[in-house]
Order: sequence, then C-alpha cells, then structure tokens
Amino acid sequence: MPFNNYFNLKRFTLLLKQDLLINKTRYLLGILGLGLITYVLCYLFFNSVKISMILNESQINGYYGMCFAIYMMAVGVVMGTAFPDLSDKIKTSNYLLNPGSTLEKLLLQFLIRIVFFVPIALGIFWIAIRLAKASLIPGIVMVNSVEQLIDPAVIPYFDYVFLITNYKGKIWETWQIVFMVFGLFSYGVYLFAGATYFKRYALVKTVIASVVILFISMSFSVALSHIFYPQETHGFDTRLNEFAVTDHLSNLELFFLALSLLSWMFFLAIGYFKLKEKEV
Repeated sequence: MPFNNYFNLKRFTLLLKQDLLINKTRYLLGILGLGLITYVLCYLFFNSVKISMILNESQINGYYGMCFAIYMMAVGVVMGTAFPDLSDKIKTSNYLLNPGSTLEKLLLQFLIRIVFFVPIALGIFWIAIRLAKASLIPGIVMVNSVEQLIDPAVIPYFDYVFLITNYKGKIWETWQIVFMVFGLFSYGVYLFAGATYFKRYALVKTVIASVVILFISMSFSVALSHIFYPQETHGFDTRLNEFAVTDHLSNLELFFLALSLLSWMFFLAIGYFKLKEKEV
C-alpha cells in the first residue's frame, strides 16, 4: 500500500486549516483563560505564603514546584480531552467520515494538543507566575511579637531551573532531569491515547486506569519481594535486588529511565490502532 494512503502533506494541511478555522476562537479563549486563572491562583497562593517564602528561602523551590505540579494537571486535562468528537455517536460518525487517514487525524490532535500546546502552556506558566510574584506588595506583619516589614522584592522570580534544583541549591543529575521531562511527556501521551480508548469520560477513566495499573505493579513487586526475600520483607516494605549498572545509575533507575523514554511510543501506537479500529 503506498505511503500516500497513510499520510499526504496536502491532505494533512487541509485538516489542520479546517480544525483551526472551526476551533480558533475556542483555542484562543482557552489560552487566555488558562493564563488568567494561573495568574490569579498563583497570586492568591503567594500572598498567603509570602512570609514563609521570605523568612525561609529553602521553601521557595517547594512552593514553585507545587504550583507547577498543579498547573501540569490542567495541561494534562487538555491532552486527555483530545478527539472530543469521539465522545458522541453522531459526532463520531461525522468525524470518521471526514477526509483524512487515521495517521493524519492522530497526528493532527497530537500536533495541536501536545506539540503546539505544551510549549505555549509552559510559556504561559512562566509569564503568569512571574507576574503573580511581581504583584505582591510589601506589608508590616508581626514576627515573634515584633512588627517587621515584609518586602516580596527579595523573593527570587520563578525560573524553570528551580524545578530541577534540590533544597541545597544543587542541580539534579542529568538522568533525573531526563526522567522527569520524559516521564511527564509519556504520561501526557498516555492521557492523549486514552481519549481514543474510552468513549465517555475518557480522561477520568484513563486516570483511574493508571492508578489501578500502579497499584497492581506495586502489589506485584511486594509479592515478588515476599517470595524471593521472605526474611527481609515485612508487610509492604519491599526488598528488590538493586545493583550499580554505571557510575551514576542502578538497575532500577535505568529501568525507570528507559520506561519514561520509550513508553510514549507504545501509548501513541495504542492510540493509532484504537482510532483505526473505530474507522473499521
């Protein structure tokens, strides 16, 4: 079968133009709304903890990391609500009849929900959280029964390096940074693929499925630990055979690193075949 049947650049471009023509207002309002909500929530949060951020500098990374984690949940919602037409029977029929191959429809949503949206979302977060910090105003508070001027200007502005810096001010090792980046990316693709797997409430079901899979995996690890290390294992306290593979990585760390680097391709393949199955 010729490759043109799977992917045609002209046909894909027409699909992209059609989607942007129909949804451009929704996309624009969504981006503006995300930025505004992020700014307001970050400002309210920083205003409530600014004393702690000023008096205890070591907690700043934790507060910024907390904001980023919650924000990424919102980003995950956007990824997990891909293929919105598949949640309705009539819309699904019209969507599947729309000219374009399965690969093109998958890549279109992948392009919009991940390739385009994620960098924009990261930029929005960077701007919103810095604006929220800049909006904090000085004030006089009681510290140990003494009036003290609190000036938020001493709080450093957010930068993404805060997310990969420990409380001692040391940057993470390279493998840890790669694991975090690809771990988040792979889970995002997992949520994206879940939108093709489930018909209704796809995001909720996909998240629940990930919790179930995690629980089963942990239970399996505990069971293996009880079988192979019965003396050292107590309850859910597992004992696994860990050894150094390189100067910086153990076998378990290497396994989880490889999982984060490769799993997104598996999830994307599932999304393709589930979408293909619906067309058949």
